[in-house]
Amino acid sequence: MNKIEINDNVIEVPNSWLEITFEQFIRFTKLVNGQKTEKELMEEYEDLDDSIKSLQISIDNVNFNTKVACFWSGLTEEEIAMCEIEQVEQIIKSVDFLNEKYQPIALDKFKFEGETYYLPNKGMREQNFGTYIEAEQVELNNKRIENGNLDFLPRQIAILCKREGEKPGLIDEAHIKEREKLFNRLDMATIWDVAFFLQQHEARLMTLFLTYLQTEETEKQQSQLKTQSQATDG
Repeated sequence: MNKIEINDNVIEVPNSWLEITFEQFIRFTKLVNGQKTEKELMEEYEDLDDSIKSLQISIDNVNFNTKVACFWSGLTEEEIAMCEIEQVEQIIKSVDFLNEKYQPIALDKFKFEGETYYLPNKGMREQNFGTYIEAEQVELNNKRIENGNLDFLPRQIAILCKREGEKPGLIDEAHIKEREKLFNRLDMATIWDVAFFLQQHEARLMTLFLTYLQTEETEKQQSQLKTQSQATDG
């Protein structure tokens, strides 16, 4: 956290993806989406004189930056108004990382609130049909996420990431919702890392699982034929 002294008080502002939760990120995303783009502002003020238009757009941008500073500092607009310009700039600069593309890291597990959660097994050798159903749900959710609905990210992780000893395969809806609620408090760095893993490996996991099912069925048929052959020979 970046510690900034404002009016004899020290406030903490996040300066990395590790320091913000998913629910904070979603609320901030909604704040950003509520702000008009430069093009939209130009269209809204197209009837104004150029000098007035430029000033109006500048004021709108200042108002938006004020909301951003309030959001991450926890200060009210009145308190922000009493801050020095340099202090507000410090707050805004601290969260600059939100404008940069996150670089995910490879991981096979993560720890959260004292529990370790494991990502899907690439080998798929211990999976069951419930895993296939899970993957179908994940594929559906991925389509939603690709369309900009990030709200499904915690549910993705809730479905596929297991604690040690938990069996793979479909778990009941109540359990999924409970864990989804838990993962709303997960830091965004871990959210992005897991999302990257699922995006990269979803198709491969599905292919491996279906191949495994086919191989397992073939082995079962061969075993049955061998048993029948031995019984006939006997």
